[in-house]
Amino acid sequence: MKKFLAIFSFLFIAVGLFWVCYKFFMTSSDDPPEFANFSTTLEPLACDMNKAACPVDFNGEQLKFELNPKPIYAMRPVTLKIAGGAKLALKEPGLEIYGLNMDMGVIRARLEQKGDDLLAQVVLSACVVDIMRYRFDVTDKGSKIGLHIDFDLKI
Repeated sequence: MKKFLAIFSFLFIAVGLFWVCYKFFMTSSDDPPEFANFSTTLEPLACDMNKAACPVDFNGEQLKFELNPKPIYAMRPVTLKIAGGAKLALKEPGLEIYGLNMDMGVIRARLEQKGDDLLAQVVLSACVVDIMRYRFDVTDKGSKIGLHIDFDLKI
């Protein structure tokens, strides 16, 4: 038993000395940090879709983006309405939804025409950041048309 304790103590001290020597002699203060520092500070948006519909001018047309029900929560179904979206005359309207300050992948949804409006049902993913900034890109036949709006989802 004494031999086992002596060998274990020797190995513990040897590993500790190796770690100390490595930390102090093999790394420098110029090395990058082990964990990335990133800023979660976001510039405020001009319009908050948590409170009201947001107008967007596109190709001379005024459209309004609106999310319901309010307030919007992650992981719950929400309806996106583009008021006046039928004026765009898209053949296969759709959405690409993705995060700007996080990588949550891309959510694709089909927009359906109801009168003069385009509607889509989506579920927004949750993340560990306090404010998740999403971008809604309108697509036609899977290609972005240049119409988008940003939206903050607060946890």
